[in-house]
Amino acid sequence: MNPILEPLTFPDKQVQEESVVSTLCECLFCSEMFDLKSSNDQILAHFLLTHKLVVADVKEIVDLKRYVDYWRPKFRECDPKAYCFVMEAENEKGEKEEYFMLAHELPEDQNLREKLQKEKLNLVLKQQQKERKDEEFSHSCLFCRKIFTGNRKVLFDHMNFDHNFSVGLPDNIVFVEEFLNLLDEKLAQNICLYCEKTFKDRTVLKEHMRKKIHKKINPHNKEYDKFYLVNYLEPGKSWKEIMDEFDEYCQNEDWSDWFEPETEAICLFCDFQSSAPDVLSQHIASHSNFDFLGLKKSFSIYQQIKIVNYVRRQVHEKKCILCDEQFESRDKLREHMQNFSHFKLPDRAVWDQSQYYFPTYENDALLCLLEDTIPDDSTETDQVTVIPEDTIINLKVVEEELLKLELIVKK
Repeated sequence: MNPILEPLTFPDKQVQEESVVSTLCECLFCSEMFDLKSSNDQILAHFLLTHKLVVADVKEIVDLKRYVDYWRPKFRECDPKAYCFVMEAENEKGEKEEYFMLAHELPEDQNLREKLQKEKLNLVLKQQQKERKDEEFSHSCLFCRKIFTGNRKVLFDHMNFDHNFSVGLPDNIVFVEEFLNLLDEKLAQNICLYCEKTFKDRTVLKEHMRKKIHKKINPHNKEYDKFYLVNYLEPGKSWKEIMDEFDEYCQNEDWSDWFEPETEAICLFCDFQSSAPDVLSQHIASHSNFDFLGLKKSFSIYQQIKIVNYVRRQVHEKKCILCDEQFESRDKLREHMQNFSHFKLPDRAVWDQSQYYFPTYENDALLCLLEDTIPDDSTETDQVTVIPEDTIINLKVVEEELLKLELIVKK
């Protein structure tokens, strides 16, 4: 059976805009209405049980409402046999019944699915570009309620660096306001964003997320798929499936001729890079009088890690590492520190905190250049650990993190 091929036509622009807002969808055959906001299951079950119609590979259809809107006038004007595959099946009484199937193997159906996917992708790309340039963005942090205005990246960087909560690269996220409001709503209901368990109050929830290191979203929750650009690139596949395929590809590749270049570490105060610890230390000393090499002689490996992460955090936030004064740019920050000889560490209580066990930058190569030159029975035993109220970390988790960091440094 060959389907009738016609040019793809859609309602006028006004109706299209309304369809984006409304999630109500009318059946292909009758006047019954269904809300597609939460699930497509009801309308698909209705198609099958009432009208004996099957829509194959529904997950490949990026906009089921517009898909149904396209087929509705055609099905009401002509017999479904003109557009569908026809199958015969026996019912409970042993009688043969005809069932109809819409599938991408039908040329017109495939053209429709591809058109919907391209239009959806274009819409999402435009929305993402608009959000990336939006300087009027304003939203509070999910954890400390501090309000951030301007570019959305500032808020995501704050949650990543200050609260160790990451949702991935901000430039890969779309529909930011809706995304943040959804996360806000879950936290207001005391729901963990990763394991999605509900707790009796906010305090218990925060402690749970710290202890279990659940400061991320659940990658298996389909509710988040619409907020990641990668999910619009290939219909029917989530970002997790795409990454799994990439990992499988990498495992099957022949890496025997792979040459791994030496890791380039970045200076604490500028963009200078080097893979040689002595070169980097000499650069830092000559440009800032900061004795990076002396850290290895004066502090244990764990203290060195906290110092590097503390300095990284301060420079990232354009704050002086000694007096904590903030500046508009890194150039003005370096000028201030040079003029006032502030390339020095503050009191130990400032940087010697558990929060600085966690890197400010992902895969910070400078941490790999650190060395432990102080014996285990050093002055580390009389160390006074300062843990702020909002960064309480379970000791077992800290021990696990320390072991990981020690392995990284020894590589």
